[in-house]
Amino acid sequence: MIASITRWCLLLSVLLLNRPALAQTDAEYRENLEQASFQLIKTTVEFLTTDRQTFPNVQTTQCNCDSYDSLKAFIKQNDLVGADKLVDESKRRAAQHIAQINQPRTALNEVKEFLIQKIASGNRAERKNLPTYAAFEAALDDIINRTVSPETATAVSQKPATVSESAGLPDTLETPSPPITSTPTTQSNWISMAGIALFLSILSLIGVAFLIYTALKNQKPDQSARDIQFDSQLAKLADRVTKLEVRKNQPNESFQVNSQLEALERAVRQLEQNRAEKPATPAPAPKVPLEVVPPAPGSPEESEAAGRPMNRYRTPSVEPPKPSVFYARTADLGDGFSAGGLLTKPERDTVFDVVLENDTLATYQISENPDAQRLALSDPYSYLNDACEYLTQPNPTSRIRTEQAGRLSLQGDKWKIIEKAKIRFIS
Repeated sequence: MIASITRWCLLLSVLLLNRPALAQTDAEYRENLEQASFQLIKTTVEFLTTDRQTFPNVQTTQCNCDSYDSLKAFIKQNDLVGADKLVDESKRRAAQHIAQINQPRTALNEVKEFLIQKIASGNRAERKNLPTYAAFEAALDDIINRTVSPETATAVSQKPATVSESAGLPDTLETPSPPITSTPTTQSNWISMAGIALFLSILSLIGVAFLIYTALKNQKPDQSARDIQFDSQLAKLADRVTKLEVRKNQPNESFQVNSQLEALERAVRQLEQNRAEKPATPAPAPKVPLEVVPPAPGSPEESEAAGRPMNRYRTPSVEPPKPSVFYARTADLGDGFSAGGLLTKPERDTVFDVVLENDTLATYQISENPDAQRLALSDPYSYLNDACEYLTQPNPTSRIRTEQAGRLSLQGDKWKIIEKAKIRFIS
């Protein structure tokens, strides 16, 4: 036990020594990912300025901004209707994916796919034919590569993605070329952080030692396994002695009963003596006659009880049924719901009810919860557009009724929408 406690204390001290450095590295890495997400969103907004058919009032295609506030000012200046909502939604989505700190490339690629799906899919798919679209995609890939693989930043930044002058547009779409790097930690900072970690480790070890001392002091002595074994054997022998005593008083019993009774009494005395002595090594238990003692004649109740079978098996535990109904806030993947994001219990902001038909197919509809419907009506673009087909125009004071449930198909860890739900807004 002492060796085990020592190992745990050493492990705890090592973790505390390394925690400050790991926390500092994670914070810098997360900051880089957030900056990369901002660059992806900014590049997408700059690409929208090249769609002169949708946004005819664009004044400039370049945004010299370094924050979301300045980016929204650029959107307002160029009259990019709806782009501010795209920025807010993309910012929230990026924050969710950045939580996957162990898979930064996957997180940034998810942000990229979300942006492309929002601006160049469905009835907006014609934007892929714009001359600037290829440069736009290359710019997004360049930002991801420079963030995830800093050693390639110099080689990539020498060839920034731009739109060819032959495209005939007055402005160009460029991506910021400076690589995203982290400030190295100096040796003096490391020494100070190591000193603080050592001090905290010593304090934690003192606390652990105090807790162990308190637990050992307050621990009540438990009955040993040897005592339990003695008690069990004594109980069995006492029961057999009682039965033999009954048989001994019967007139038709032979001398064999007396000999068995004497042997059992000797065994009981030997067990009690061994228990009193408690030797260091367990002594073998004395041999006791093992033949079955038949019940005494004239006791039908005892014979009936002996004839009944004993229940030697435990009642099998019943596994709880798997849930067949799940709940979701939004179609968080654009064209479907992430399997990991589904909830087993409804909440005030769960807009969709998902009902499983089998392991790979499911249906979904709008929740009847008034709070969830008010939330969906407050921003139909974010909550309903991707998953529903409108039969009437939305009204903030209306109620939502699902005319036809949508259908889902499980593909990997995503429930993909194969048929959108048809809804009607009733005043």
